[in-house]
Amino acid sequence: MITNLVFLEDAMNDSIRVAVDVGSRQHRVAVSDATGHLLDEFSIDHHHLGFSHFFDRVGRHGAADVRVAMEGFNGWARPLDQAVLARGWRLYNVNNLKLARYKEIFPAPAKTDAIDARRMLELFSLAEQRPLARNALVEIQSASAAQRQLKYLTRRRRILVTERAQRSIGSEPLIIKLPN
Repeated sequence: MITNLVFLEDAMNDSIRVAVDVGSRQHRVAVSDATGHLLDEFSIDHHHLGFSHFFDRVGRHGAADVRVAMEGFNGWARPLDQAVLARGWRLYNVNNLKLARYKEIFPAPAKTDAIDARRMLELFSLAEQRPLARNALVEIQSASAAQRQLKYLTRRRRILVTERAQRSIGSEPLIIKLPN
């Protein structure tokens, strides 16, 4: 019986959940095991040294299954979100509207980044237990090579169209005809 308990404990530590409250200059991180027990909390700066610190701290837990939830996939979360995917970790985008509703139903004493990160960890537990909470976290997949190329080509086309429009506006006089 005792060996079974040890086995279950090892299995639980093999999987961790990470929540990142994204900010423009600093991100707040909370780490829990699969059961929701808080293991670690820390802040990182939004630059390569902060990202290295993030991967070092999360890596210390030695989990094979790492699931990371971030609010604001892309945007301020870049390039951390891409680095998470490159590591082979599962990335989830937090639905901000559902997170806000959750915080209204279960209010905290104050609004802080640390509390928000812990609330995101709670959403992980709820999403695995309650069908209604499943849409609160949406798993993000890595883009294929074709998708990345299409993204590059469409952005390049938009830049070229903007440049051409600016040149044509600058070379021709603007004539506005007013009705009588």
